[in-house]
Amino acid sequence: MIAKEPLAAGGRLPDLALPAAPDGRSVPLRARGRSAPVVVQTHGAGCAECRAWLEGLAGVEDAVREWDGRAVVVVPEGLDAADRLQAASRLPYPVLADPERRLAERLGTEDAVVLVADQWGELFLVANAGTAHRLPDPSEVVEWLRFLAVRCPECEGEAL
Repeated sequence: MIAKEPLAAGGRLPDLALPAAPDGRSVPLRARGRSAPVVVQTHGAGCAECRAWLEGLAGVEDAVREWDGRAVVVVPEGLDAADRLQAASRLPYPVLADPERRLAERLGTEDAVVLVADQWGELFLVANAGTAHRLPDPSEVVEWLRFLAVRCPECEGEAL
């Protein structure tokens, strides 16, 4: 199930919409507007390490919003598992179901992964947890969002 070209920084966040817990409404990974998407693919609703990391991200939710971030969680399971994770953790962001593992296919891995993209979908952070289950600290996610909020794409590469 490895993607031909796994997602990497500089690539594009897939234009996917997945059903959200609890009602199954379709939520795009890339929303319209100025918000910078933070997409977290978990190992599944039952992964204690993923849940602990998500609770850490929930702890910085005010900062995520302050810097125009919009987090979504993707579980590689059905809507019932997404609903269990949402209810058990009381996460302040949507939990999406991906039983066909469409995001994992694009990522080239079923590991836990954190993605941060700008409002146009360009990826700036692609952090794979790997076998050690290491994800960036949630404060690093906030720093990426801050960078994206204050950068000027028109000025990149110009000398002052």
